[in-house]
This record gives sequence, structure tokens and C-alpha cells, in this order.
Amino acid sequence: MKSHPISFLSLCFIVSFGIHFQCASKTKFQKLESKQPDTGLVYVVRPEHTALALWDYECIISKYPDKFSTSVIPTPVYKMNLTNGSLGYVRLTQGTYRLDVNGKPDATKVFQVKAGEEKFYELKIFSETKMSKSEMMFREVNKEETLSEVLSVPFFIEVKPESIQVPIE
Repeated sequence: MKSHPISFLSLCFIVSFGIHFQCASKTKFQKLESKQPDTGLVYVVRPEHTALALWDYECIISKYPDKFSTSVIPTPVYKMNLTNGSLGYVRLTQGTYRLDVNGKPDATKVFQVKAGEEKFYELKIFSETKMSKSEMMFREVNKEETLSEVLSVPFFIEVKPESIQVPIE
């Protein structure tokens, strides 16, 4: 059997080159926002899921006037476009809010924000079978679960929310 020293040396060089640059390039984790006593902080995470990575989802945060009522339509205040493996966060004043996925009426979460509080929500996308339509929901998670998800992915994307301008009537 004839050996190929050049091919073996090339393979060793490529492997050591790849290991060197994989270990040398480090991404700095941006720490979570600090608490502020007059506002609450809401994080929305979309975990990395390879099978559902093609679609992005626009999430809308709306505020209810005064108290929650099913007969009142809340006012949209922020939107964030969640891609696969992304995290968005926003500071909110005290009150009752609704989190929706634009165009998906079943993916809704109503929640309260108190001053100095942190809330963590995960956009959960699942499918019962390979051929079924995917379902979505927002699930409240804890800080440790969110950090574990963010740190488990090499390149987690930070999403900045956009303020929604409400027309004055």
C-alpha cells in the first residue's frame, strides 16, 4: 500500500489550522441589562431550532390602558423581528401588556410588568408530526433557562425592539 505523506501533512495542517482559529475566536457575551427601579425588563428569546430556521417572526408588544379586559384592544408599542437563535429585550413601564406573533392569532401572551421586575419569555415553535403545520406559543421561563439557551449557541443574535408610532387622532 502506497502512502501519501503530502496528503497526510495537508490534513494535519488543515486540522491544526481549524482548531487554532476555532479556539482563538471568542465571542463576547453581552451581559443582561441591569434592573431599574422605575421600569420592568422583558426578554423574549427564540431558541435555535434547525428545522424551523427559515422563517422569521415579528413579535408585537401592546399595552392595555389601565387594567386588562378582553373587550379592550391594546395599543401596539414595540415590535421585534425574531430570527432563529435570537434574543430581544425591552424596558416597559408598569402595566398590563400583550405579546403577539404578527399574523398568528393563537400565539398570544398577556402579562403584567411591575417596576424593577424581569420577565423572560420563550417563543416556542413545535410540530406534532413532520407534515403538520407548526404551532407557536409564548412560555414564561426563568433567567437560568434563558441564559443556558443563549450561552449554548455560538452566535446568538441580539434583537433591538422598534418603537411603534401610534397615529394621533
